[in-house]
Amino acid sequence: MVSKREIDRVVNIYQSTVASLDKVLVGQKNVKKAVAASILCDIGSKILMTGGPGTGKTTLSKFLSTSFESERISITSDIFPSDIQEQLKRNQNLQLLQIDEFNRASGKIQSVFLELFAEKQMSIGGEKYEFKDFYVFATQNSADIAGVFNVPQAVYDRFDMNIYFEKLSDEEKRILFFRGFKPETESHFELDELIETKLAVSHFETTPKDEDIMMRIFGMIDAMNLDGERLFAGSNIRAHTFALKLVKLIALSNGRDSIFPTDIIDFLNYIYIHRIDQNVASMNDKAVLDQFDAVKNKIVSMKR
Repeated sequence: MVSKREIDRVVNIYQSTVASLDKVLVGQKNVKKAVAASILCDIGSKILMTGGPGTGKTTLSKFLSTSFESERISITSDIFPSDIQEQLKRNQNLQLLQIDEFNRASGKIQSVFLELFAEKQMSIGGEKYEFKDFYVFATQNSADIAGVFNVPQAVYDRFDMNIYFEKLSDEEKRILFFRGFKPETESHFELDELIETKLAVSHFETTPKDEDIMMRIFGMIDAMNLDGERLFAGSNIRAHTFALKLVKLIALSNGRDSIFPTDIIDFLNYIYIHRIDQNVASMNDKAVLDQFDAVKNKIVSMKR
């Protein structure tokens, strides 16, 4: 059972984490909430950051990496799987992996990442290199399709969230251009605090009512379809598992030890959109987004 002290600590740590992200990005309110919740609910969350150039994806990734034992991999046309393996095998204390331009990775490179994400290991010449839990922050540019490879569903499914960075509003551009905004370049996250919030999430005991709420939501998500064809390629077990961790963290950050249906609203698209069956629709199809909006409207009408 989660204690009052643990709840108070999660409230403070979550608020300070979001505040630190405010010093890096202008706007992107939901992005900052999602990133904060992701890194606090699980040491080892894997985040894909999608959006056009200049929206802050790489800036945020670099900022986060300064608090951890990190490695950065930039995907280019001349990179080989062995290049990545040689770089990573020298750092088995890895805590955060940055990957730039993830969707430029060839199938062979994606296979390296799939093994790394799924099993926390790499197989090189019959020898295995094992890693502990580590964060992944990967970026992909939604505006550029040149030199881009299809990312298999099995690889996408290993990302806990696909967070989309929106274009800045005119007012946000004013802040950036005329108000002297200078993004922080170094983060100061404490590993002990991240462990603390993860433990609080693990101590969160769901009641039958909490379970009924989440099972209803999971059922609505799994039932999403286009013209009678199921929208998702898989069972969504990984997605639902992460969603449960996330809503527990959000409940705690609001001073509660019980789940409200709306705790998942701001993160629904981020958790599930990259898991849709690419043979049925693409992530940004209007019909798909309408399906997500319809589910969110149903969730809003749910009672605790």
